[in-house]
Amino acid sequence: MKVIRNLLLITTFALLGACGPVINILEVDVRLPAAKPLPLVGKEMAVFIPQYDSVSTTDSIMLEKFGSSLADELSVQVRLPEGTVPMYSHYTGEQPLGTLDQPDYVFRLALETGADMVFMVDSLSVGGFDTRKVSEASGDFKKQFLIVPFHSVVRVFDATKFAFSEYVTLRDTVAWEVWVPYDQMTVSIPTSAFDDLKNAADYLGRRTARSFVDQWETQDRVIFLYRKTEWNRAYDYALAFEWDKAMQIWLKLTEGNNAQEVACAAFNVALSCEMQGYFDLAKEWLEFSSKTFSMPETTYYLELLSTKTASH
Repeated sequence: MKVIRNLLLITTFALLGACGPVINILEVDVRLPAAKPLPLVGKEMAVFIPQYDSVSTTDSIMLEKFGSSLADELSVQVRLPEGTVPMYSHYTGEQPLGTLDQPDYVFRLALETGADMVFMVDSLSVGGFDTRKVSEASGDFKKQFLIVPFHSVVRVFDATKFAFSEYVTLRDTVAWEVWVPYDQMTVSIPTSAFDDLKNAADYLGRRTARSFVDQWETQDRVIFLYRKTEWNRAYDYALAFEWDKAMQIWLKLTEGNNAQEVACAAFNVALSCEMQGYFDLAKEWLEFSSKTFSMPETTYYLELLSTKTASH
């Protein structure tokens, strides 16, 4: 867990009367593990896109947009200015791409550019426009979706290991919601379609780059508080990001005799574990909390952490 960002104290309320716990909501930055983690920090990187003998104008422009956005976002992900990671084009001629048996060729590109990590955008294809009917109508008009499929292939070559470390295939679609007369059988392509496709290529290139590095997402977390000295001390520690000190107090409070207080303390211990990156331990404390005293907040939190640990 990184930090609590913009601590947001929402109106509190008692769960079970005046002597019950108070719920506070904290806005926190949560680490989302990379889908395809790569050690990029400190590495010299380069992106390559191919020049084909025959390719549609749309695909060519989308390919260049995707590659440049991938390069720019790789720079951002390692905290460098956009443009730090260069993009090159290479002429493929008759050489087939998209396979994993070409380390010699890519290694030469790495040597020529001084790159440790080479991102080979082997292809990006934009499919034809198609429609999907939707069972929704308003007056004399019906809603339909106009869709275009995207498909890209990116190979990541680690020159220090003389090996391809990742093979990334991306499939997605761009969709437009359109309303047409109910008896009309065709759908016109929006005038903004070409710009929309370029924006999609930019988004998908950046999304591909972000898949290699852990991301941060702002989420809400519940923290329980009783109007008692020890609970207030623990809460103050939590607000100061001193989760270990807060947890020591909550651990002692789990030894009490009031089932609800014990469950709330265990819930807070789970929160402090998550904040310190101990996700499995956090789940164990939530399970203990749930068995001690049933609360909907515990069930929701347990489901959220189960999803997170499953993605590791």
